[in-house]
Amino acid sequence: ETAIGHWPLMTRARAAGARLAALLAAVPPDRPRLPLPRPATGLWVQGLTVIPPGATTPALRAVSFRLAPGQVLGVIGPSGAGKTTLARALTGGWRPAAGCVRLGGATLDQYDPADLARLIGHLPQRVSLFEATVAENIAGLDETADPAAITAAAQKAGVQDLILHLPAGYDTPLGANGAGLSGGQIQRIGLARALYGDPALLVLDEPNASLDAEGQAALNHAIRSARDAGAAVVVLAHRPAALQPCDLLMVLAEGRVQSFGPRDQILRETLRNVGQVAPALGASAFAGGVA
Repeated sequence: ETAIGHWPLMTRARAAGARLAALLAAVPPDRPRLPLPRPATGLWVQGLTVIPPGATTPALRAVSFRLAPGQVLGVIGPSGAGKTTLARALTGGWRPAAGCVRLGGATLDQYDPADLARLIGHLPQRVSLFEATVAENIAGLDETADPAAITAAAQKAGVQDLILHLPAGYDTPLGANGAGLSGGQIQRIGLARALYGDPALLVLDEPNASLDAEGQAALNHAIRSARDAGAAVVVLAHRPAALQPCDLLMVLAEGRVQSFGPRDQILRETLRNVGQVAPALGASAFAGGVA
């Protein structure tokens, strides 16, 4: 009797399911994109304006800059300046409302999504780890992962010794979001994942937020390794130590570029406490002090 009573509802559900299936069948599949060669000309951001999902006003306005392969850009600014919005736009997470992001001359939407994921390494502010082994996390659950590439990424991130001290090394299963690991350990495994496969563009959002001095040194080494391998690197940071490997510096405020240029020059022009910041950067250019 219960089944009979629910029969009209079941009938309507089946009809709705059939209509949905028909609609999905009518949607043409995405046309396969022509594979593009590995970018050779770096990153080019042109008039980038971004309105975050659910917002009505831009968080970034007309941002433009170029970054050659092997250059490292540091991005600083107060909270709400648009740094994380920039990171999400550079990695293809948020689409521009105006302007574009080009990698190797092509806009991000010209790349096949799977190819783009391999070309861009991203370390977000909050690193999410899968319920999978350490190796699977570093490879981003890539079923065709190269074990040598996994260990190479871990070595570049300075996290291999930490991994080898886990109960099963690279085969150690991790809990949801890295349960059982410290914040610094999670961040360093996330850094290894960002470095996996030698990306052409590396975007690091607050990469040293949970790192101790040893982790900071490993981070700076990883950034230099990526730079030396020809990657364009963008580091969005609050803490000055993250700017040490940077060649260039951008200052963001209220979603707009306030200044852009060589790191030491921009620091001298922008920061009043540059004398306190210089030791963290190892910047000999500040030896004479700045008024």
